[in-house]
Amino acid sequence: MRISDLKLLIELSYSNSITLTAEKMHISQQGLSQMITRLEQELNVKLFQRSRQGTTLTEAGQKAMMTAKEIVEKYDDLKAELELIKLRQTSPVEGELTLLHSHNSGTTILPKALKLYKSRYPNINLTLKESSPVETIAQINDDPSVVGLINFPESFYQDPGNYVLASTELIYQELLQDDLIVCIPKSWLLSNDQINSASELVKQPMVYYDTKQYSEIVSLIFCDADRSPKVFLKTLNNELFRQTILDGLAMGLISRLELSDNRLLKECTVQSNLRLKLIFTWVSSAKYPMSIPAQKFLECLKQSPNMSDS
Repeated sequence: MRISDLKLLIELSYSNSITLTAEKMHISQQGLSQMITRLEQELNVKLFQRSRQGTTLTEAGQKAMMTAKEIVEKYDDLKAELELIKLRQTSPVEGELTLLHSHNSGTTILPKALKLYKSRYPNINLTLKESSPVETIAQINDDPSVVGLINFPESFYQDPGNYVLASTELIYQELLQDDLIVCIPKSWLLSNDQINSASELVKQPMVYYDTKQYSEIVSLIFCDADRSPKVFLKTLNNELFRQTILDGLAMGLISRLELSDNRLLKECTVQSNLRLKLIFTWVSSAKYPMSIPAQKFLECLKQSPNMSDS
């Protein structure tokens, strides 16, 4: 049994036609018929039923086709992995890369991209630095070799008076949009009206990450309330942030991606409709071409699970 036989089996199961499959797969009809006969003899079972309606799978054929798809997928994955190993051995990518990122980026989309990047390009010396989006833009302007991953609220991009993103010396590539959600401990037993009202939630204690950007985002969410948010705790400690919410001490501001990765926090809270959309954007200098290490990191970002699921 060969991989090419399994691919023919799969294609024939789709088309139900010897003629069409032979044409598409560039094989003679006789050769295709012989392949079917060979597979049936090898497996000692009838795979196809021929009739005026076409060539259709038997029950055994259905099982064989599903298994064949799994084998072909694993084979293709193996070929891709071996090709990467060969590529690294024959022409390894080397160099240095400094990537600036926001706190939110570091807890959501970067970890999975980093794992992919280091497995593919172990010879690149990567430096990650956490900084605010505005600071990241300023540093890239000063040093064109640096790249960044920033995230501003959607309203930031729509503000005609905002000139931070208007620079012709930078290139911006939108990668992902994510919601910031207010998570309320279930133990508070708030009504739906309270959970979804900014004027009611602003009365409750709140925990969020201790960055300038988060402070600005909290202000945006509660800008229509008649008072400032009641801040219980600001921290950069992820575990302390999570435990404060789980213990019912405060409600918290968290991204949809972070929440989906935190089963316990998701189960023990209710999520308010008060949401703010964040736009994650790749930033690089327009003065010089992006370095090969930076290009490869951008590729890994786009191929990471969070990006492909978005």
